[in-house]
Amino acid sequence: MITVDNLKKDFGSTQVLRGVNLNVSEGEIFVIIGPSGQGKSTLLRTIDTLEIPTSGDIKIRDESLYSNGDSRHHDIRKKIGMVFQNPAIFQGTVFENVAYGLRFRKISSRDMHERVSQTLREVGLEGYEKRVARSLSGGEKQRVAFARTMVTRPEIILLDEPTSNVDPITTEKIEEIIHYTRDTYNTTIIMNTHDMLQGQRMGDRIGVMMNGRIMQAGTPKEIFTLPANGDIARFVGFENVFDGEIRKNDAGTAVIRSGTTEIYGETLFSVGDTVTWCIRTEDMHLHMKVAYEGHTDNIRNHLRGTVTGIALVGPRHHVMVDCGILLELVVSWRFADRVKVKPGDHVRVSFNPEAVHVMPR
Repeated sequence: MITVDNLKKDFGSTQVLRGVNLNVSEGEIFVIIGPSGQGKSTLLRTIDTLEIPTSGDIKIRDESLYSNGDSRHHDIRKKIGMVFQNPAIFQGTVFENVAYGLRFRKISSRDMHERVSQTLREVGLEGYEKRVARSLSGGEKQRVAFARTMVTRPEIILLDEPTSNVDPITTEKIEEIIHYTRDTYNTTIIMNTHDMLQGQRMGDRIGVMMNGRIMQAGTPKEIFTLPANGDIARFVGFENVFDGEIRKNDAGTAVIRSGTTEIYGETLFSVGDTVTWCIRTEDMHLHMKVAYEGHTDNIRNHLRGTVTGIALVGPRHHVMVDCGILLELVVSWRFADRVKVKPGDHVRVSFNPEAVHVMPR
């Protein structure tokens, strides 16, 4: 449906898009996440032809939007709608705002009124036709902007941080509208968000954008459990990310050395390879008994260390343990209260090799 091919965009001497490659299928919700200032909004604006790329191309159903930097095929452009983080709400009524795009299409007044009324029902604003648009709440204005885009039935909708300025209840409603639009009209949707949990909820696939490129694209499970490199791992929430070297590999279970610490991890990297490995806080266990008595489980990693810090985050305690490498793990507040864990305690940390994700460095 949408193919972005080696797209580059410079603003003066600043490179914002540095060769973006992306394929989005028809009817897919593709969510782009990444740190601020990495080109997410610029990419959407370029797909929407609001920005002209320095080089590269975008194709919609194999038809090019750009040739030698010039926007072409106005009929293709009419298939795209965009909702901004801070959408412009025009003077006048809600009806006039929502009907705006229909006035440029050959549609009867009767059909226009029916289409606007139907779309307002779909976004939860039934009966708002005569309301003054600029008098509405922020969440209602955002839904008016959605309706204005949806009413023309675009094949593609681009959403630039659509819920960043609204409350949780409105966020939930807008997410419902997004899924309804895709499911009802088979609309292809590309969405930017800083909310990684929203990305997991909404995306059929997710792309991680860093340094002006899509560094990894995959299902939410792939992105959040199998990051492609250390930078992505840190961004998607791995608190424990370390460089290391493969010292031994026995049928896919490797010994990885980081500094003076050795751990077991499952990987096909070869002896001598330099790697980055990561593990999530919830995949490790804290033991107040330092000695390991050789239980008959398959937990092969048992590291002795010293508690260096504890922080209460919501219902859980984050415990920092110096095991030669500084590990962060989580325990329930009940566990922390029962064992009275505190800085200076000598403890043991255990985890399974399969909980370790190994990446190229």
